[in-house]
Amino acid sequence: MMVVAALSMGSAVVATAAPMQMRGRGLKARPGAALTAQQQVYADWWRALQEAIVEIHKGGAGGYSTQDAAHDALAAAFVWNERLRQPVFNARGARPSFCSGAVYAAVVSGLIRWDTKNGRRLIGKEAWQALLPQRVADGVGPWGCANANGPGFAVLVHRLGAGVSFTDWAKARPADVMKIWWTDKIGRSERGHLVILVRDEGEKVRVWSSNMAGGGAAGGYGFKTFAKKDIKRVLFTRITNPAAFNNAAKIGEDAWLGSLLQQDVSWEECKRRCGVMGNGQ
Repeated sequence: MMVVAALSMGSAVVATAAPMQMRGRGLKARPGAALTAQQQVYADWWRALQEAIVEIHKGGAGGYSTQDAAHDALAAAFVWNERLRQPVFNARGARPSFCSGAVYAAVVSGLIRWDTKNGRRLIGKEAWQALLPQRVADGVGPWGCANANGPGFAVLVHRLGAGVSFTDWAKARPADVMKIWWTDKIGRSERGHLVILVRDEGEKVRVWSSNMAGGGAAGGYGFKTFAKKDIKRVLFTRITNPAAFNNAAKIGEDAWLGSLLQQDVSWEECKRRCGVMGNGQ
């Protein structure tokens, strides 16, 4: 049994089958052994997410922007299809892009693929419509939570019951969403980045997101490598129960996330809000 992994080679995206045992981390299965139920969820989810990322790349980098035009392009790229009773994502339309929008687009597009495969249909109409990105304030609805400062995406996943968050690099594996902070500030004064982990390279980490132009790379969708020494804090979020996105219509407003435009908060408070327990494992 193999797990699909997304790798980058220069500016190209290459889909390749990687052995399921990943250097002591992530999935482990003896040759010929069946996957556990949770391992199968991870394998299916990573495949769906990788396919979504590859589809996004077909339209090129597209430029990086946090202006209104980028937010409007993201919202317009998702169109409700009543016949299918789920959204349809125009991957070429969400341009220019920004980091939280890129991750959210990949996740929702991946969910569409995951939910459609084998006729699952575990996510209902109300949930899908709640998941559509809209022009809303930070902390309002699923997209407003995912787009908020601080641990927005992690809080959303925690409230949905769709996964877990942790801070231990040794536990990280491909498909984990990472919130990176470049300084100690969390909230109003933060400098951060939201990305999807592609692979751990020891002292460096390879990720996918929408990135600012630099180092010869165009701005927008693409892969980037960061030195871990430049990362002040990191929060990993793993989707372990994609079906829980069916709870999306129940999210409502998260006032604490909304407040992070006006205040900074502690790392301990950040972890508590995401359900990270004890030492962050």
